[in-house]
Amino acid sequence: MSVVPAEPVKGTRKRLEHIDAMRPVKQAAVISTHALVFFAPLATSATVAGLLVVTRFSRDAFFFVSACMLAYSYRDTQTMNLKTYFKRRFIAVGWPYLAWTVIYYVYTRAVGTSSFPFYTFRGSGIFTGSGAGHFVHLLWTGYYHLYFLIVIMEFYVLFPLLLWFVRRFAKWHVHIFVAAVLWQIVYGILVSYSAVSAYLPGEAQTRLVLSYPIYLVGGVIIALHLDVVHEWIITHATLIVVLTLVSAGVGEWLSYLDRYPWLPAPLRTGPYVFSAMVVPYNVGAIVCVYLFGVFLVSSKRSLRLRAMVQSGSDNSYGVYLSQMLWIPILLRLRNNFVPHISWVIAAPLALVITYMVGFVFTALMARTPVARAVTGRGRMSWSSLRPTSHRSESSIHGDTGDGPLEVASE
Repeated sequence: MSVVPAEPVKGTRKRLEHIDAMRPVKQAAVISTHALVFFAPLATSATVAGLLVVTRFSRDAFFFVSACMLAYSYRDTQTMNLKTYFKRRFIAVGWPYLAWTVIYYVYTRAVGTSSFPFYTFRGSGIFTGSGAGHFVHLLWTGYYHLYFLIVIMEFYVLFPLLLWFVRRFAKWHVHIFVAAVLWQIVYGILVSYSAVSAYLPGEAQTRLVLSYPIYLVGGVIIALHLDVVHEWIITHATLIVVLTLVSAGVGEWLSYLDRYPWLPAPLRTGPYVFSAMVVPYNVGAIVCVYLFGVFLVSSKRSLRLRAMVQSGSDNSYGVYLSQMLWIPILLRLRNNFVPHISWVIAAPLALVITYMVGFVFTALMARTPVARAVTGRGRMSWSSLRPTSHRSESSIHGDTGDGPLEVASE
């Protein structure tokens, strides 16, 4: 990697389409993780545990993409207006986090019933002292998957200082990145020991920005050298894919060995989400998704496909935010109508249905007054629901602003 800062890209409205294209892919991986947790016999199936090893990279991909896109948007900005910066960050993440915390608070107060729609809401269970305590707990810790946004908000607070730091030590970017890698590995080893995890339980670990240095710090550094890094990735695509498959095999093998008590804690991949042994796979998987994003937005692809990818990217945030509305409902439907269906069928089906329902939900909500809070998008017009070739082509070729960064590999 070059240690010289990349040449500034003219304009501030360039869109990194290939990184945008990573969003729907990683959201599908997030949903697949939750579908396996809800629909598969995790406690008794080594196969399910192994599948979770290869889908959990989605969380780290989420942080990498967020850090990379933010740093890229500021890489040519010499001074940062902190008031504007924090206002935009709150609108992008803080506001949806508050809105969905309220939604999931009400949702989790629902009582299951045996008849359709299998839920009933009791106002007395919502507006009580215990209910208020539960809401504060959700707000502080993040409901289920919403802790992703807690970590991102922590990162946003630190970002101005981090950006100054990596600019100040521009000649040390490789060293900083290596330090982040070592930090990630050592951290994963330390938290695998009960003596350490007793003071830092798993719930706390997942909500600390310090738990993801290679993906957040790495995302910032890569954004400042994106042109050089992109060319290196394209040039070494085959090697990257092979090494990722090998590292996935190692992770699966160690996941199988989790059943044996003689396996040292630092080598275990199942119960330790920050296991140092899965770091190579997580990094490789993120880069492979990056390569897939480049493939999807290449000028060789049809306008229809590229428009579909763009639409998937636009709606991916809402899909992520809303997914835990649909998965529990699907589980109750499964339990009431087809309780004996195999998880091999149920989990993939839940993935597809959850993604599609979330996509439609987001597309509709993005055209209402609550668009910003519920979907994280600016409000769209209802007429834009009907795709046209002119609109698709305009979006793909970047007719607004300066257009996308050219990433075609040919």
